Formats: sequence, structure tokens, C-alpha cells
Amino acid sequence: MKTNYQTPKVKLFYLLTLFVMLLQSCSKEPVSTNGTPITKYEYLTASALNQTPYFTNPAFDTISFASDKGDTLTFVKTKTDTSWYCENQSLSSNYKICYQTLHNTYSTIKGIGSFDVKHSRKENDYNNFIEISFNNTVVFINDWIIDYKDYPTYISSIFLKGKEYNNLTRVTINNGTENIAITYINKKYGLFYFEDLIQSIKYTLIN
Repeated sequence: MKTNYQTPKVKLFYLLTLFVMLLQSCSKEPVSTNGTPITKYEYLTASALNQTPYFTNPAFDTISFASDKGDTLTFVKTKTDTSWYCENQSLSSNYKICYQTLHNTYSTIKGIGSFDVKHSRKENDYNNFIEISFNNTVVFINDWIIDYKDYPTYISSIFLKGKEYNNLTRVTINNGTENIAITYINKKYGLFYFEDLIQSIKYTLIN
């Protein structure tokens, strides 16, 4: 009776071959049927966009802030556009992923100031970020932080000008050497308080 016997070297060769085949199947990048490069688009989700009212609530197409000096700034949205940040998955890859950025551009119709909002997606929901520019000072925050009760600067409620704001996050802006602004943000009102520490002026949303 013939016995099918394999030496340890032969067994090791088969095991290494199987391992390489499995590794290739796991790391293989998607390609189109004709072998041309393909692109995957990652869009901002509805839940991410609901972290601020700027892209979901038409009432915030016009935004007004009153300062503690008596002046008012009013901004009106002029357009919303989409751009994409793309990354190749490896140096020799023919597969790339492009991440969506929504951008609201505002014009100033009262006072002297500026306002601008971007919301970007990057790889997964935990890396999404919001960038709000108020009077050329940029507030940069990961969107998951907003309304996150375990975040260190979460505040359950605050009163400003007789109005209560709930579930807010305080974001302090630093230029590398000193704090230059303190801001408050929540889901319902977006950026609703901005304190310029350099100019000693405070702005509160009056929408």
C-alpha cells in the first residue's frame, strides 16, 4: 500500500505558499473590470452634517452677531460648493479614495467682518472636521466633539443675553503663544459666541 508522505520542507513550502495567497487576497485593491484605475468617493453623512445648522437649516443662510460694543455683523450665504481631497492607497496603487468637503461662502451685508464654514470628511466619522472662520480667526473642531458630554470642555447650559443655550462645547483658539479667542458651539446654533481676547470684544448670535 502506497503512502503519500511529505517531508517537513515540502509541508513548509505549501504553508508559505498558502500564506502568501491569503495575504494577497486580503490586501488586493479593487480595480475595474478593464484594469483601469478606480476612485471611491466618501460623502459626508446626514448625521455628520447635523452637527451644525449651516448645511441643513435654511434659517442659517443669514447669520447675525451683536457685539458688546453695540455694533452688529450680518452675513448672508452666497453659495455652497463641494470639493474633494483624494489619497492613493499606496505609492503604486491604482485605487484612491476621495473625501468630500462642503463649503459655505458668506458675504458681509452689515458691519465689517467675515464668516465662512467648511465641513470635511476624512476616512471615517471620527476624523470629520468643521472649520469656521469668524473675522479671519479659524475655529477648527472634530465634528464628533460637538454635543459629546464626556469631552473636557462640554457645558450642559449657559445663558447669554437672556437666552439659554444647551449642550455646548467651548473651543479656545491659540496662535501658538497665547489664547486669542474663546468660542461656544452646539448643534442647534453652530458658533453662537465668539470672544476676541486680543481686541477685547464679545460677539453673540442674534438669529
